[in-house]
Amino acid sequence: FTMLRTLYLVLLVGFINAQYLVEDESGCATITVEMPGPFSRVRIDATNYEFDGNSTCAKEWDDSDTIPCSITEADGVFTATAEVCNIEKHYYAGFLIKDFMQNRRFGYVSVYFTQGGKWTNIGDNCIQPQTTPGEIDATGKTSVEIKCIRQKVCPMGLYSTIMMATRELCRDYSEPKCTEVEDGENRVLTTYLQRPKGETVSWVFCSTQDSYLSYRVKWE
Repeated sequence: FTMLRTLYLVLLVGFINAQYLVEDESGCATITVEMPGPFSRVRIDATNYEFDGNSTCAKEWDDSDTIPCSITEADGVFTATAEVCNIEKHYYAGFLIKDFMQNRRFGYVSVYFTQGGKWTNIGDNCIQPQTTPGEIDATGKTSVEIKCIRQKVCPMGLYSTIMMATRELCRDYSEPKCTEVEDGENRVLTTYLQRPKGETVSWVFCSTQDSYLSYRVKWE
């Protein structure tokens, strides 16, 4: 029984981590992810698709270009779905949670396309998420390390922020400063999150103003 329970937990954690990565190499993929609130937009790479509140997301400058998308809510848990095709050409899909973020903060619940672990297109993205989990298991801990790895040279320059909905944890351009380490062509930004009182799940976001990463931290 103990071995079966352990195997179940391993499979469960694997599933949770996998919802923020699409491992398929090509074709179409249906993305289904847990969210901290409703979304208003789906971003595919650098292209925005506005959500009609029902079942469709339309490209903001060409409403004839659409993708299926939707959101459901049960017992306070939001689940977003979107279908993305030609995933061999893409690296990113994000769900904008504008109403969840406060004081003009900007965050996307982020999903990355890995092309079977090859990460074929990730060089086009400033943030390099290959070794950064979208799900952090913090069970039994009072704090966790948050890392955001980005390329040294990006179109928006030196403007990286690791934040929550209500506050910044650190920045690379002003106080509070992230801890920074150079790693080849990348810079590794690090900070620590103390468990907020009363929270069982915390959401953290990294932004370079043109690329995004989210972290779902499970405290219990």
